[in-house]
Amino acid sequence: MTAPGEVLESEILRLYQEPGIGASYQNTYGEVNIQTLVGKYRSLPPAERERMLEMVIGFSTSPDLAASFVSVGVLHALGKTCEVDQAYRWAENQQDGRSIVSHFDIGISIAQHFSPPD
Repeated sequence: MTAPGEVLESEILRLYQEPGIGASYQNTYGEVNIQTLVGKYRSLPPAERERMLEMVIGFSTSPDLAASFVSVGVLHALGKTCEVDQAYRWAENQQDGRSIVSHFDIGISIAQHFSPPD
């Protein structure tokens, strides 16, 4: 039997992956992923929101560029300024820091356009 937390984690991971970023015109830069993740967060009860937020924060400093920039966009849309700043500080210390920061900027721009902050 699957624990409730595992179901939530699986669903969140699926929202990061589906649809694939760049797979369609509607999701060229992860627009759909950011929107669905923000929508999922807003639909959850408080305890599950906390678990999802932990996951998103963790992914914001992931070496997986798609996961990290989508996460930064989600955090921005949720008004999590400190966590966004923390991700930028992490990115600046990476080997490809400028590229990562550029992607973070894209994630924030998408969030501002498609998922206004709380």
